[in-house]
Amino acid sequence: MDFEVLKEAVAAGIVVMQSTRAGSGRTFKGKRLRDAGFLTTDNLTPQKARLLLALALTVSAEPGEIERIFLTY
Repeated sequence: MDFEVLKEAVAAGIVVMQSTRAGSGRTFKGKRLRDAGFLTTDNLTPQKARLLLALALTVSAEPGEIERIFLTY
């Protein structure tokens, strides 16, 4: 997806997360992504991150709270 479109989604209040399909390791959150308001999925695969995000959104839509949930679980 286009980076600018994703930035617009964040500005509209949509949670945008970055994950990786690599076999192992953490997702790097660079300055560009951090400045754009993207969240990372830490070391979760996209499939696992999607499930955790769905559960997290039942608790809160605040990016800070969702990030805390991803860092905790």
